[in-house]
Amino acid sequence: MLPVWNAVKEYWESRLKGVRPEPPKAKAEAAKMLNAKESQIAWVSRVVQSFNMIRDIVGFKSGDNVVVTDLGYPSNVHTWLSIRAKGAEVKRVKNNNGNIETADFEKVVNDHTKVVSISHTEWASGITYDLKSLADVAHDHAALLAVDAYQSLGAVKIDAPRTGVDFLFSGATKWLCCDTGAGIFYVREELIDSIEPAYRFYDHVEEAFKGGAAWGREDHDNIRDWDKPLVKDASKFEQGTVTETDIVGFHAAVSYFNGLGLENIERRVEKLSGYLIDEVRDLGCRVNTPLEPERRAGLVTYHTGRHELNKKSVEEFGKENIVVSLRYTGGVGGVRAATHFFNTEGEIDKLLEAQKSLLK
Repeated sequence: MLPVWNAVKEYWESRLKGVRPEPPKAKAEAAKMLNAKESQIAWVSRVVQSFNMIRDIVGFKSGDNVVVTDLGYPSNVHTWLSIRAKGAEVKRVKNNNGNIETADFEKVVNDHTKVVSISHTEWASGITYDLKSLADVAHDHAALLAVDAYQSLGAVKIDAPRTGVDFLFSGATKWLCCDTGAGIFYVREELIDSIEPAYRFYDHVEEAFKGGAAWGREDHDNIRDWDKPLVKDASKFEQGTVTETDIVGFHAAVSYFNGLGLENIERRVEKLSGYLIDEVRDLGCRVNTPLEPERRAGLVTYHTGRHELNKKSVEEFGKENIVVSLRYTGGVGGVRAATHFFNTEGEIDKLLEAQKSLLK
């Protein structure tokens, strides 16, 4: 995306001249996108880093469980497998032809559940969950709700505090159109003081830097001066893996999206995804993605009827510069298209014509 390119280019031009630009207020922009406070945002480099952080923060013992879905992306399942060595269990909510209802979670989550771990929008079906309902299910059993928003943030508006989610995180590469190593980790405000990070970074000992860094004082002691509380905001969970360049690019992307307005983007995405769904159904394809606008974001997956034809369709589309993917999990999937706000009906028509010719 051009705003990202220009921001990163300008940053490096300044650095090459020996000037270090003032860091952009990237966390403030991220917080604005989620209707949250800047103090609730921490930096992460990847979604899988967030899952690992939560696993280590919570800690598992024999008899505990974590609940995932059988549609979840590998990082949202594989990360939890290690808890089995402690006698904990990974439980799965099973889909029904790509559909999972809140009631399906209610049947699986119990008083031994520590975390309900989901993707806001499932990568192979496009179903988008009601986060408020799932937060209520988790909290009824004193469990935490962890949400991977990688396939939704930037396509739909998310009011994180209103939903009640405990953790929500995303990288920037997908729907935010920002190819950098920056990602965000949102923490529900009430949790920040009550949980401690498993990964400790001395830079988060605020008191050690009052009046200058502790090592600049003659009486510096490497236990006494650092055996202090961590900062009181979400940054205490950071692991120091996001660079200044990443943050500059991320800020440019999120500022651009906030400027457009997530409500406007969501309306456009909803219209385009609905158009694609209607048209591929008319071609006789089976659509995995929910028809109801409120239960989808920008991902649409459909099945031509044969795996071989799904695969061929993706290959042939690529030759015409129609970029789609082949994705399956939990017995659901096929051709996956991503309709973002910058796409046009004409581009969708091009896909439809290409698909129609292959169905003959």
